[in-house]
Amino acid sequence: MKTFQTIPRILTLSFTATTAMWVFSYMTLLFAGPSSGEVLFVLAGLSLVLAGMVNAAYGGNSIQSLWIGGISAFLNLLLLGSLIGESEELLSKALLWFGILLLGSAGLTFTGGRIGQKMKFCTQAFDWQYEFFVSTSLLVFLMLVTGGLVTGLEAGLAVPDWPNSYGHNMLLYPLTEMVSSENKGVFFEHAHRLTGMYVGLASVVMVVCAWRWSSSLLVRAVATIVFLMVCTQGLLGGLRVTGHLTMSQDREILNPNLWIGVVHGVVGQLIFAGFVWIAAMMSPAWKDRSIDTNTTKKDVRLGFILVCAMVFQLILGAVYRHMLGDETLAPKATHILYTHIFVAFVVLVVVVLFGLRLLAIENNVLKTYGKILLALVGLQILLGGGALIAILLKSGDSISVYEVILTTLHQANGALLLGASVASLAWVRRTSRV
Repeated sequence: MKTFQTIPRILTLSFTATTAMWVFSYMTLLFAGPSSGEVLFVLAGLSLVLAGMVNAAYGGNSIQSLWIGGISAFLNLLLLGSLIGESEELLSKALLWFGILLLGSAGLTFTGGRIGQKMKFCTQAFDWQYEFFVSTSLLVFLMLVTGGLVTGLEAGLAVPDWPNSYGHNMLLYPLTEMVSSENKGVFFEHAHRLTGMYVGLASVVMVVCAWRWSSSLLVRAVATIVFLMVCTQGLLGGLRVTGHLTMSQDREILNPNLWIGVVHGVVGQLIFAGFVWIAAMMSPAWKDRSIDTNTTKKDVRLGFILVCAMVFQLILGAVYRHMLGDETLAPKATHILYTHIFVAFVVLVVVVLFGLRLLAIENNVLKTYGKILLALVGLQILLGGGALIAILLKSGDSISVYEVILTTLHQANGALLLGASVASLAWVRRTSRV
């Protein structure tokens, strides 16, 4: 492999493996049992082994495998503090735990690398710069899922203060308190906060890589804007809880702001769409200047209308979900729901028209996006119908598991549809200029 792909490969495998570890760890704490928890924990470790194997299979050496493990250990420092907690021996305990984490992570990737060296060398061309942006997009999607669970469970105010968590430094909030049965909703809210910090760290790396790996002013501009949006998003998440900048955890002087929560939810999905847009522009196909299609200004306008309709629909959905969590506003949310349903059919019509148009164009990338759009909008209608039924059948103040799952899936699939819409529009604009 070319040497300029070495660093992108290391970063891609580091972030991908770490994200997989976070997913398995999240599921471990949710479904811990006699055997399920242990299985999920082992799968988290195997993520690093697999990363080392892939690195070796694509020409990476043992030193690079160790780098992957080391970077993963550094990223996992965001979780390590919850195991250490605050104590007088914090520094010594932190150094000990980080040493164990670093040696363990590096050992797993090194082992995977040794196994991968015995495998057949992969000769298929692989653009690791592009794959890095794909992996960070998946991380942002994970953040959206954890945020959707927080909203679905109405756990957005489970932790009263910010940037601390119940008076603890956010990174040192004890795991035992986070998963305590007495603190319902705290796990989901705090896990979302940690995932947000992970995304923030990834966005720093993303914007640096975008400026170093691409000479396109558009790529650099979008990456910078998305990075600033991520910074703003973190502040919005905190102000949603406290209402103003304060370190206090006294609920009597705090003023949680529902509408900031709505903006927070919308901006999160726009950030995901931004990451997807950057990934599309960094793809090998995008750089192929020989692409020639018959896309027109009408196609661009149709794609733009779709994106605008999706954003409007996203805003309606965020307003409705947050109003449901407020006792005063919940009875007034019906008209928002009806508008959301009406706009859903508008989006369906536009997606079908745009998707069929993409399928008719002699370009494999656009045909693929056409299929993705049609599949996602069909799934979105089904999930929306299921979520509506679950809400209508709701009895009392309790939130059923089915309602949480369906509403979260509906929101997550909506983010995928928005991302696909933005990427499709970008591609139509790109090919119309050739």
